[in-house]
Amino acid sequence: MKKINQAFPLVNEPHPETYNGPPFLTLIRFNDKDYINIVDNVLNNEIVTYVLDLCPKEFGDRPELREQALIEIAYEWYENPLATYPISIEFSRRGVGPEASKILRRFPVDYVTRVIGPLPRFEMGGPFKVKKRKRKPVPTNIEFINRITH
Repeated sequence: MKKINQAFPLVNEPHPETYNGPPFLTLIRFNDKDYINIVDNVLNNEIVTYVLDLCPKEFGDRPELREQALIEIAYEWYENPLATYPISIEFSRRGVGPEASKILRRFPVDYVTRVIGPLPRFEMGGPFKVKKRKRKPVPTNIEFINRITH
């Protein structure tokens, strides 16, 4: 018997007109549970995100201070027109990367049924591999003139 993939299509919606919160926050419905997030990137059919709902659990004492600090950094990143990179890079630049990684999660797109808010995608390829040709010595029967030093 052949299995049929019953995955729901990803529904990405803008914020409602009555929404007056931070414009970079995204609500993700994953396995019938809603999470409030700052989306970092969408890579390889996964949504990489910072889940703000996990702040009380991960940060313990006074989680609202750490959550507010992350939101303030995200505001500055979102308003900067030169910031064409994921928020994780900004967190690392500001020195809060290890602390923010406590709430970093990956949601497989196949199990996300709804997204309300921005879903940024950054093409972040690795360094290009350059093939270098091996240097061959000049044969002794060929005259070599160094034109760079003339």
